[in-house]
Amino acid sequence: MTQENQLSPKLKSMIDRAHTEMKQENWHDAAETLTEVYDSLSTFEVNYRLVTALFMDEQYQLASSYADDFLLNYLEEESNFRMIVALAIQNQSFVYAQQLAMLWDDLDIQQKVSQEIRDAEVKAVETMATTFQTISRQFYHLSDYSIIEQRDRYESARHLPVSQFIIGAKYLLVDPYATPIIRATLLEDLQKLRVSENIEYRWLDDELYTIKLSELPLLTNSKIFEDIADFLDEKLGNDDPIAMDMLAQQVRFELTLLYPRVEEVVLDPEGWVEASIDRYYEHQNTTETVTQKKWHEKVRILTQNFFEN
Repeated sequence: MTQENQLSPKLKSMIDRAHTEMKQENWHDAAETLTEVYDSLSTFEVNYRLVTALFMDEQYQLASSYADDFLLNYLEEESNFRMIVALAIQNQSFVYAQQLAMLWDDLDIQQKVSQEIRDAEVKAVETMATTFQTISRQFYHLSDYSIIEQRDRYESARHLPVSQFIIGAKYLLVDPYATPIIRATLLEDLQKLRVSENIEYRWLDDELYTIKLSELPLLTNSKIFEDIADFLDEKLGNDDPIAMDMLAQQVRFELTLLYPRVEEVVLDPEGWVEASIDRYYEHQNTTETVTQKKWHEKVRILTQNFFEN
């Protein structure tokens, strides 16, 4: 275990105990011990041992939530990558499993893992056909429910076989009654699934557009996203890190709502950041252009309504 010389005697003792428990394949006790260690020493090495112990103890959902803390690290080695995909499969989170599979560069491995997901989907449908029918029906008619219920039903839909999820997503993307936040999230999910065909979607102006998501960078990889993050850090990072964190989350949400037409709206990234900061501190802003300000206000209200519900 790294950093061992800097650890307290109590922590060293717990690490030794966890090592013994894992060696004895006493996975449940090892998971409990490592959970306590992880609270004090949140490194990838501890995380990996904790996730492994939870996996072996069949606590798949908890293991997956911990693995998310170091997702990029798990994508560095094939065995670790296969473990987190296996966790998603065990949780019947088929959409997430497929999105993870798409992150692996080796196409042969990617195809093998994708086939494992398809096989698991077939088995799940055989034993849970009625449940999946209910989830599908509720997903396809998402706009019939309240905002809170929509979130729950959307999360349930991510357990559907990927092909069923995509069918429902395409339907909702043009549904005039689906909320802009749901449509924006669907676009992001489809992009992470590497859906290659043309996708029709309804945007914030209520007009229909067609796009090829595979030709667009993820929002978080786009230059405009990076520029806004840099401006936020430059203006607040040293002075008010709490405000920066809050505004970073808010701006991320606003840009998600504008995607994939962000660059048509945010013509002045620095002005967008300054307007966000001024509103946060309840200062008047006069620098943002009229058109950009109109869209900024629209997505700000949508964001506010979402978090209040």
